[in-house]
Amino acid sequence: MKTHWLLFLILCLAFPALATETITDKSEAEPPAAPPPAHEAKPIKETFKAPTTKPFKIIGETVEPGTMKTLKWFSVQAPGGVTVGTPVIVINGAKPGPVLALTAAIHGDELNGIEMIRQVVHNIDPKKLNGVVVGMPIVNLEGFWRRDRYIGDRRDLNRYFPGNPKGSYPSRVAYALFTDIIDRCDMLIDIHTGSFFRENLPQLRADFAMDEVADLTKHFGDLTTLQSIAPEGSLRDAATDSGIPAVVMEIGGPLSLEPDKVATGVKSIRTFLKNVGMVEKFKFLPSPQPVFYGSEWVRAEAGGILMSKVKLGASVKKGDLLAEIINPVTNVVHQTLSPLNGTILGRAQNQFVSPGFALFRVGIRHTPEELKEQSRAESAEVDTKE
Repeated sequence: MKTHWLLFLILCLAFPALATETITDKSEAEPPAAPPPAHEAKPIKETFKAPTTKPFKIIGETVEPGTMKTLKWFSVQAPGGVTVGTPVIVINGAKPGPVLALTAAIHGDELNGIEMIRQVVHNIDPKKLNGVVVGMPIVNLEGFWRRDRYIGDRRDLNRYFPGNPKGSYPSRVAYALFTDIIDRCDMLIDIHTGSFFRENLPQLRADFAMDEVADLTKHFGDLTTLQSIAPEGSLRDAATDSGIPAVVMEIGGPLSLEPDKVATGVKSIRTFLKNVGMVEKFKFLPSPQPVFYGSEWVRAEAGGILMSKVKLGASVKKGDLLAEIINPVTNVVHQTLSPLNGTILGRAQNQFVSPGFALFRVGIRHTPEELKEQSRAESAEVDTKE
């Protein structure tokens, strides 16, 4: 008998469940405990730590956090079958943040933006950057080599975005640029100058009807800003259509470097980087920003030698003398007068001009109340037409 009790004790110690578990029918077993209510679950952001910076991958290359790397972008074969890599400077910050694209020289004769990007990117410490800066100082290498506005087949690259992989030569280049680089970015600053021997007061051009774009313009300090709908086919147009807030920065004129205007543009971009938190420095206090909600071109009414009488940024009134156009043969002088009150945002450099040539861009400055009244009037007009 003692032997039987001893065996039973050994079994109980070895398999305690045999002595405690009550055997029941499986159909009568209790259901598993219900999961906690959804509102008790912690959000993912609270469950995990803040996202860490990751290697940034673009055009088949990887840029590690806290480093700068110069890459080469190959779009399509240039005329003659030669393929040359376009430089792309990528700075991947040590901390997470947005991806900013800086582009210049989409028109090959526009040099100020090239120097601006050089100064901006080489002044950024990757260890102190929040986010990524992708700089393309010379988008249109072909035009740059020839000191020409256009791409290889004599067309304007900035009228072919977002491009077509089966389209014309500029359309294919535009498609490659947009899909390979711009589409990887969160926001875009596209830098230009005036065209055809015209020069622009340093300024932003942006469509205020887009909230994200309007917000972007507030971070550049006191840089003049002009309401402007992007031309169809431009890089800015394609970017905003794809949900990438974009502005154009116009700085000076073509075919020359203008240190004073370059310095203004560089300061504005650095102010932007600080104000959006990409560079960990103090934020500048908001500065009064001249905002123009419209502009009007003043054109030549005679041909001859243009002699401008006003400077960029000058305030003019209706009837003020803007320029004289002198006939080189007869010596007859034709005066060009301002048709309105405003500010000179752009002007043609002194040169020979033909009738109809755009001479001055006069900015029209509205108060917020005037802008609202104008919007109401336009809405009423649309309602009437519909």
